[in-house]
Amino acid sequence: MSLMPKHLSNIASLLKLKAQSHSKKTPLRQWCFFASLTIALLSGCQEKPAPSPTASPTATAIPTAAVTKGKEPEGILERVKARGKLICGVNGKLSGFSYVDDKVGWSGLDVDYCRAIAAAVLGDAKAVEFKPLLAKDRFTAIQNGDVDILMRNTSRTLTRDVTLNISFAPTTFFDGQGVMLRVGAKPTSISPSPSASSPSSPSLSSPSPSPTSSPSASPSPTSSPDKDSKSDKQTPGTIEAPKSNEESAIALKELTDKKICVETGINATNLESTFKEANIAIESIILPDLDGVLNAYAKGDCDAISSEKSQLAAWRSKLPRPADHKILDLSLSREPLSPALVGNDDRWRDVVTWVVYATFYAEELGINMDNYQIFKDTKNPEVARFLGTSDSLGIELGLAPDWTTQILKQVGNYNDIYNRNLAPLDIPRGLNRTWKKGGLLYSMPFR
Repeated sequence: MSLMPKHLSNIASLLKLKAQSHSKKTPLRQWCFFASLTIALLSGCQEKPAPSPTASPTATAIPTAAVTKGKEPEGILERVKARGKLICGVNGKLSGFSYVDDKVGWSGLDVDYCRAIAAAVLGDAKAVEFKPLLAKDRFTAIQNGDVDILMRNTSRTLTRDVTLNISFAPTTFFDGQGVMLRVGAKPTSISPSPSASSPSSPSLSSPSPSPTSSPSASPSPTSSPDKDSKSDKQTPGTIEAPKSNEESAIALKELTDKKICVETGINATNLESTFKEANIAIESIILPDLDGVLNAYAKGDCDAISSEKSQLAAWRSKLPRPADHKILDLSLSREPLSPALVGNDDRWRDVVTWVVYATFYAEELGINMDNYQIFKDTKNPEVARFLGTSDSLGIELGLAPDWTTQILKQVGNYNDIYNRNLAPLDIPRGLNRTWKKGGLLYSMPFR
């Protein structure tokens, strides 16, 4: 059965007959013409083929928005804005840095820096989801995108800095391994010992932070003005390193012939090498984890304990008589605790970096969460630029012009953060003072 329409079939038959009758007379050129005409007529009755997948006529092109509608924003800054909250990796069991309880909720220096970032990016310091992480999982969480920022008492070291896709923001707390000595009477009965949060240490060669005791109730979230505060007064528990070898030797001699409990690993190595170099005899009791170290000290099996000073101070604050325990003016290591983030997002690193600097710089300028409003109409160009009332530096970061004001309004400057979280633990500022007061906190210029 022919698929050709009837009228076209008749035309084709006539052409064929005509060609046969004139086959001897018809030139080749005319034959080709008739053949082409026949083919054209036959092809006109076929179904139109589907357009080629490569064709893209402008009149029927799919809008760009429809193509990218389901595509996730590429940068972390855009992702956080689209999500409406910041996901912050923390310890969760470290008093003074990141801890959660049923009464106060989340508190600590690390927690406040997560809130400062949320205030700058989203205008809401409460728009944070805190994600507790084990030390062994923290860097993987960054690389996999499980968290936007890691604020988990993590020391910045060379080997970590060159780890694939890991980067660091400015240090928020300068810590160091120290020694706490019992200066009061030994316990007469076994007293409960605070438990450690993790079995690893933030040493120069270890990828994990030192364990810490589980904290007690968090300090009240009140702030104090930027004048010299409790945290600036030096006490035996200072984080500041000894000023000379002679002072260090004096601190070491206090431990002559003492039994010192320490966790196995880099902390034990630091302890033994320091005293060996100083030619001072001690008896180091090396235990497999910090829980064992704390229990041994609580029972009176050792005279002193060695770990990071901030963690010693947090643990001391929960003892029945904190004054019976002295943190010596002695540093066995350097532990610059810094925010960690993904290494392939320069824009996000810039945001986190300048949020940290903003807390430093606000303290230098004397602007805190209690007085920031009086600077609103300032004539000082430096302050106006910082607060975004003249130059909109925030736009360079992808933030609102008042991003620094939001940090001050909702979280405060570094002094506010420190006084709220660490001063109650009797941890003096020491190296964590602003450079104007002899410390290491130094902001890059806001211009």
